[in-house]
Amino acid sequence: MGSLPWATVSDDVGMPGHKDHVGFPGRYVDAPYRREPPVPLLLESSWSRRAGPVAGIEREGSRDMSDGTPEWSAGQEEQRDWPCVHELVGERARSAPEAVAVVAGPETMTYGQLDDRSGRLANLLVDAGVRRGDVVAVCLPRGPELVTALLAVARAGGAYLPLDPGYPTERLGFMLADADVSVCVTRSSLAGKVRGATGAAFLVLDEQEQALAARPAEPPAVPVGGRDAAYVIYTSGSTGRPKGTVIEHRSITALLHGADYIPLRDDDVVAQGADATFDAATFEIWAPLAAGARMVVVDKDTMLDPKALTEALTRYGVSTLVLTTAVFNQVVAVRPDAFASLRHLLFGGEAVHPDRVAQALAGSPPQRLVHSYGPTETTTFATWHLVSRADGHRTVPIGRPVVNTSVHVLDDRLSEVPAGVTGELFIGGPGVARGYLARPGLTAERFLPDPFATAPGERLYRTGDLVRRSPAGALEYVGRIDRQVKVRGFRIEPNEIELVLQQHPDVDAAVVVARDEGDHKRLVGYVRPLPGHRPDPAALRDFAAERLPDFMVPAAVVPLDGFPLTPSGKVDRAALPAPQLGADSEDYVAPRTDDERVLATIWAEVLDLDRVGVTDNFYELGGDSVLGIKVVAEARAAGVAISAKSLFRLQTIAALSAAAHAAAAG
Repeated sequence: MGSLPWATVSDDVGMPGHKDHVGFPGRYVDAPYRREPPVPLLLESSWSRRAGPVAGIEREGSRDMSDGTPEWSAGQEEQRDWPCVHELVGERARSAPEAVAVVAGPETMTYGQLDDRSGRLANLLVDAGVRRGDVVAVCLPRGPELVTALLAVARAGGAYLPLDPGYPTERLGFMLADADVSVCVTRSSLAGKVRGATGAAFLVLDEQEQALAARPAEPPAVPVGGRDAAYVIYTSGSTGRPKGTVIEHRSITALLHGADYIPLRDDDVVAQGADATFDAATFEIWAPLAAGARMVVVDKDTMLDPKALTEALTRYGVSTLVLTTAVFNQVVAVRPDAFASLRHLLFGGEAVHPDRVAQALAGSPPQRLVHSYGPTETTTFATWHLVSRADGHRTVPIGRPVVNTSVHVLDDRLSEVPAGVTGELFIGGPGVARGYLARPGLTAERFLPDPFATAPGERLYRTGDLVRRSPAGALEYVGRIDRQVKVRGFRIEPNEIELVLQQHPDVDAAVVVARDEGDHKRLVGYVRPLPGHRPDPAALRDFAAERLPDFMVPAAVVPLDGFPLTPSGKVDRAALPAPQLGADSEDYVAPRTDDERVLATIWAEVLDLDRVGVTDNFYELGGDSVLGIKVVAEARAAGVAISAKSLFRLQTIAALSAAAHAAAAG
């Protein structure tokens, strides 16, 4: 059984010895705990060589802020002993045990119940062999049971690894093995698929009710500190395999402590709409619980249906909502007044369209509209911008650092660049992750010694994002240094998809790009077949879908005899042809009823196709959950009552039209 190590910040040479529980040497996440001689020492030397320019960068408090320029280092505290997130929630449970903590449909759970149930489950985890530093997988639907399990893992001293049962078994197996999971917490309805992916022990909650009732409600006395790992979350990796980012307790509490970007109160109601595998859930779950507020679970279908979402926000009295930019764009396009009841609306995750922001502001905007930015490696949010107006000629800024965070715009020699000049964004502070699980080389490459920090052992995260400072001092996103893209809020390495496509026996080489289509971005794969082979594009998509999460599966795969090249012999991605989506002529079935004709017209418009047949599959034509928002809204406006859920389940115009007709007749 492997474990994530724990250490104090000052221990930058070696790990403290724990003979009974040290894990495997290869599993340590290194910096700042021990040095990898080749790369980190060179980096430290380069910083010291640049001491002149680095020393010239102003630190917090040295700049006159009277001109309205945002702080480059926002409210960092000299707090060496950050509390753990479960301690914050426990304090709220003791002070207001009868207050409602979690709502999911008709089900509610008070802080007292959450405290009791998580304490019992934490004791059961310890009895099952979980020790401080172990990684515990959690595969549960969003709701009170998931929150209980995450809190229990923290109280048992473990780090939770959220799993999506919808992921392909191969990917689940990789994550479980890579994280060296000790125990998997799930339900019997989900256990089958996960069991097929790992040999780890299982704790099936609905089979352990008597055992849980017999455990004490008082949490186990496991000494957990701010530098212990709180969770591991996997993102796409450029090497062809996902990488696990290890986030410590102090990173979560630093995000929440004195939060300036969304100052929550105990009367706030926060919508929980993100899957636990998406780092927005870190804020959605822990921010309300640490503030004594209420968390309301909003199911995926509702999040993707502007009408249903507006009704849910009103019904539950939601004050705070987090959306990806892609969903924000589509909801505003359909219901500009959808957010009128909110105190805080935070959106981000990819480049935003200024016109959509202007549309939201012109209608009935929330009290505070916040544009955010933050890689997984810096714990959900790193910068924020309070949006009060939109200029169609300028990008919407990502703003200034969130509380307890520092940001620096540096050139390729690691010197600060002046305002208006593009440079790479580096992020520092306690929100920076420990590093990548079992990837010491990549950790050393992306997490550099922080010359601006006052505490030893702190690091800067090298984002790979290009930004510039506006004349007002706000950060503006420019692009990427590498090929990484953001699609529907997910960070994706195209190289990982390319390597999967190249595993197909008919494929010699593959290239994947993200094509911009107005408010939307779509992944497209291009393959060069092996001589004498003619791979079927639909079969290639199915091949990818068996190995990748749905958000990484290309909307289209285009076989080409050869890739266009630049004069230097590299693939010219800008010259790759647009995919010709749509069914083959011999498969086309024309619309036969008024409803089918309405839906076919809408699909063709949304998917930018010449025509759509009634048996064509929405997702095979390039559709996705975000485009589905527009399809559902336009269909309803035209008098055809469909939902995001029915679109996902039925997928063809014929089936949707028949279901809508049956519902109207019934």
